[in-house]
Amino acid sequence: MARDVDWLVFEKAVEVTASAVRGAMGAEGSKEARFVGDVFREVWAALKEASQELPERTSRPGFGG
Repeated sequence: MARDVDWLVFEKAVEVTASAVRGAMGAEGSKEARFVGDVFREVWAALKEASQELPERTSRPGFGG
């Protein structure tokens, strides 16, 4: 299960990073690759930390648990 959560967190980090970088690049043109990497690392760390606080999923989705 941890691997599944890691993958979902990774995908969300990529999505948030892309959005943040697009917003930051709007007025300035292009940014260095280092900037994009820095943004990704910060987003990844924040999402990993937040995912640790999520309750463990013990039941399957649907009726009757």
